[in-house]
Amino acid sequence: MILSKRWRSIWTMLPALDYDDSDIDGESKSIWYFIDKSMQLHKTPVLQNLYIELGKWIANAVYRKIRELIFILNWSAKPINLPNSLYTCDTLVSLVLSKKINVEIVTPACLPSLTHNVTNFNVKISFLETLVYVNEYKEDFEDSNGSLVINSPTLKTAIICDYSGDSFLIENKCFLDKASIKVLNHLGDGIRIFISSLIRLDVLLNNPTVGCFTTINFSQLIERRIQPYEFDWLKPLMILVQNSPKLKVLLIDVMDQDDDFPISWHHPGSVPKCLLTNLEIFEWKEYGGKFEEKELVKYIFANSRCLKRAAISIRSKCILEGKEKTMVDELESMPRISESHALMFETVIDWRDIYRKGFNAAMW
Repeated sequence: MILSKRWRSIWTMLPALDYDDSDIDGESKSIWYFIDKSMQLHKTPVLQNLYIELGKWIANAVYRKIRELIFILNWSAKPINLPNSLYTCDTLVSLVLSKKINVEIVTPACLPSLTHNVTNFNVKISFLETLVYVNEYKEDFEDSNGSLVINSPTLKTAIICDYSGDSFLIENKCFLDKASIKVLNHLGDGIRIFISSLIRLDVLLNNPTVGCFTTINFSQLIERRIQPYEFDWLKPLMILVQNSPKLKVLLIDVMDQDDDFPISWHHPGSVPKCLLTNLEIFEWKEYGGKFEEKELVKYIFANSRCLKRAAISIRSKCILEGKEKTMVDELESMPRISESHALMFETVIDWRDIYRKGFNAAMW
C-alpha cells in the first residue's frame, strides 16, 4: 500500500485480516512502529493515508456485517479514535480493542449482539449525560466479584439493571435527575449524596436496597415508581413517601412480587407532607386485594387532599378467580378526601416512555 497507489484500497476488500509483524527474535511490533522510526510518523502524508484507509476498512467491515473484530494498535504515537459506525454495528458479537485506541463515542452507541466476559466496568466519561447498564442474572450469584464504578460528573440519567450481585459505586460529584435502579446487592453509602437530588426515581425495593433508599431525604423528587421484590414492602414504602415532600406521582408495580409472600401494614404515626399538599396521581399495577393492601389504599385515599387521579389494575390471578367485581366494589366504596379525583381500574402511565426520552431504544 505504501509503495503503490494501486494497492492502497485493495486490502479494504478482504473478508478477514490478520496482520502480525514480528522481528527475528519474535518480539512483536507493528508496521506503524516501523513507519514511526523511519518516516517521522506525526507529519507524513503516509500516516494520513493510513488513518483514512483504516477508517474505510472498519466502516466497510461494519457495512458487511462483521461479527468479530480484534484490533491491537502497538505504536509509539498518540492513541487514535475509531469510526463511530463501529459502535452502532448490530452484528458485532466479539470486540477486542487494545493498546493505543481511544474509545470516545460522540453518537449514542448500540451493540445489541455483543457478548462479553468483562466483570469490572469503570465508566469514566467526562461528558456522559445518559447511561444504560444491564447485567443479567448469573447462576454463581453468591460468588460474584464484579463491579460497576461510575465516574462521570455530567451524568443526569442512569438506568442500572443488575441482577448479578455485583457491587455498584458512583464516584465524583454527579447529581442525577432521573434514575432507574434495579439491583440485588447492597448499595454503598457513597451513592446517597448522588441520588438525593433525583426528580424521577424507579427502584426495585428489596432487602439489599431498602437500607439505602429509606435513609435519604428526596427533597426534589416528583415522580416515583417502586417494584417490590420478595420483600415486606409496605412500611418501607411509607418511609419513602414520608421522605419525599414534593412527590406528585406514585406508582406501585407488584408484578414481580410473589402473591404468597407475607406483608404487614403499620399505620404511620404522622401523615406524609406530600399526601397533604402535592400527590396528584396514584397508580397501582397488579393490585391483589389483600387486607394489608386495602389498608394502604384506604390510607392514601383518606389523606391525599390534592389527588386528581387514581388508577388501579386488578391482579390477573384475581380476575381469573372471578374476584374482580368484588374488589372493584370495595375500592369504589372507600372514603376519599379529594372529591375531585377520578378512580379508574386500569393503569394509565406507560413508564417505558420515561426511558425512551434521551435515547432511541426502549429498554424497559
